[in-house]
Amino acid sequence: MSSSAQSIGVIAKLLDLSERRVQQLSRDGVIPKATRGQYDLIGSVRGYVRYLRDQAAKAQAGAPDYASERARFIRARADLAEMEAEEKRGSVLAAEDVEEAWIAVLALLRTRMLALPDRLAPIVHQQTTVADTRSLIRAAIREVLDDLAETHVAPVPEPEPDPEGDSNPKADGEAGALGAAAAAGADDQ
Repeated sequence: MSSSAQSIGVIAKLLDLSERRVQQLSRDGVIPKATRGQYDLIGSVRGYVRYLRDQAAKAQAGAPDYASERARFIRARADLAEMEAEEKRGSVLAAEDVEEAWIAVLALLRTRMLALPDRLAPIVHQQTTVADTRSLIRAAIREVLDDLAETHVAPVPEPEPDPEGDSNPKADGEAGALGAAAAAGADDQ
């Protein structure tokens, strides 16, 4: 027996592993195979060090780090809680509510602007100068824009759950994001 051949117990203690783990590493080719229960000391240490380096390189290459992933998760939860608190305070609006309100405002603008020609045609026809016609059209456009500027846009509150499940607020005449008064405003037709 050479001085570099050691028993599995010595190798296990030296590498701070169990004897079973040393046998597994030997089967996997990390530690050189034993001859008669003896392991090459230098080959075992070199093989295990190489194995640890490879594991560290794999971890650096893309395996997620538990601590950083946990920190990212905690930050995400904190951000979500902060957004929910801001939403409850009313300092943040849901994107769906904003989109719904803009659609309603633009639909109202479109309706009022398309009604202008029908309303203005008879009056413009009576004008004698281009300047009078221009000022009449500008005044009508300003009137429509001023009406829109005074329109109150507020998100529609979520309906209370109906215990019977047969009520639809939109079907009951609710106008949507602008409210019934704004949606039913004079469209000059």
